[in-house]
Amino acid sequence: MKTTFRAALLAMIWFFAFGVCAHADDITLSLDPASGAVTGPAGSTLGWGFTLTNSSSDFLVVTGSDFCTGVLTSPCSNPFGSYTDFIGQQFLVLGPPPESSSASQSFDDTSMTGVGGFAINPTSVGSIDGYIALTYDLYSVDPNSSDFDPTVDTVSNGNYLYAPASVTVGSSSTNVPEPGTTVMLAAGLAALLLMTIFRSNSRGVLSA
Repeated sequence: MKTTFRAALLAMIWFFAFGVCAHADDITLSLDPASGAVTGPAGSTLGWGFTLTNSSSDFLVVTGSDFCTGVLTSPCSNPFGSYTDFIGQQFLVLGPPPESSSASQSFDDTSMTGVGGFAINPTSVGSIDGYIALTYDLYSVDPNSSDFDPTVDTVSNGNYLYAPASVTVGSSSTNVPEPGTTVMLAAGLAALLLMTIFRSNSRGVLSA
């Protein structure tokens, strides 16, 4: 029953989200990884890179982002971990010249690049499905221009872009042997070496 309700809720969210964005085909957001699915151990911080493109005649200013698992709230929250917005702190402007119409960034928690980071709680297990919600404003004049007047030049505020995303607790990408496995491997190699030495000595005694 819970699974059916959850699936219906997510379906309703996606219908609403993409229904709102359907008319804005000239503004697109894609995540890195493209599936939006990230995996890492409990207690680690994961995140998403992005490519954002604005092919419209207006200037786009990113105002923030969030990771949500249900109905969009401000801010979204969940018991699995906590999200930190990176892209909204960069005053990213996309549009006609002299601005660029597209921008791409890889996720880096140290330099705070990418759309945002998600810190998994140390006690979390399993996975959580949701979406990245990116907010932006549109202006008819470049916000970096000396002629910019936010009162007169505002086209719209509080617009949204959505991209599916999920976080899964799993092993890290680098497989490091556990201490017990390492000790057992070393002991096995030592035993093999001793057997080889013993056989060599035995053959030498017999030949003498």
